[in-house]
Amino acid sequence: MYCKHPNLPQPESPRQRLWRYLPFEQLLQLIHDSSLYFPNISRMRDKWEGLLTERTREHFFKVEYSKYGNSSAAIGSIKQYEEFKDAFYVNCWHMNVHESYLMWKVYADRECAIQTTFERITTAFHETPAEIHGGMITYIDFERDSMPIGNVFTPVSHKDLPYQDEKEFRLLFWKSALQNQSILVPDNGISIPIDLGLLIENIFINPTSVQNFSGPLQEAMARKSLHFGVRNSRIKE
Repeated sequence: MYCKHPNLPQPESPRQRLWRYLPFEQLLQLIHDSSLYFPNISRMRDKWEGLLTERTREHFFKVEYSKYGNSSAAIGSIKQYEEFKDAFYVNCWHMNVHESYLMWKVYADRECAIQTTFERITTAFHETPAEIHGGMITYIDFERDSMPIGNVFTPVSHKDLPYQDEKEFRLLFWKSALQNQSILVPDNGISIPIDLGLLIENIFINPTSVQNFSGPLQEAMARKSLHFGVRNSRIKE
């Protein structure tokens, strides 16, 4: 089930649209499995994922050094704190009222996009045994800004300013959560069951695509008794 967390800001409107751009084969796999894949956060492209900013690290070092009087111990505390991120698995979405030309350009190899809403995505985990959190990413300057210390959700919900155009809403599976400790979690990632009928409102096709995905997609939907819109991009029009 989806659970709100006080450290994770939520969209103001339940109707806030969310988008996930993905290859067509992954979409078919999603429909076949009725599950979302959450890779471990260490497998994300951004090298700063889940880490502290430079200023936060400096502050943390001073606090730990005053406690132990030993630089090695202080550095070890920082390293141990940052390793908490390895217990997180993430699934990322783009917040936008409309489809994004920029996102299509960035993900040029992805033939389609799932469009849902905040209300749909939170409700779609209603029968999922795992505890899923989610929230909007906060973008800060990792060279100049600091972040609060003391909650493991803070580093995994902040990203460096160059990524702010992603407007990311992030789903999080924390394997250390009490409800998730009985779930077998592979190191690379985990598939979380989800109600696709609630999740997917529309599928949009990449405006640059020359392939016709309608037939295979309709067949996959029919096999699972799913009904949602399949739309061509407005950019193409």
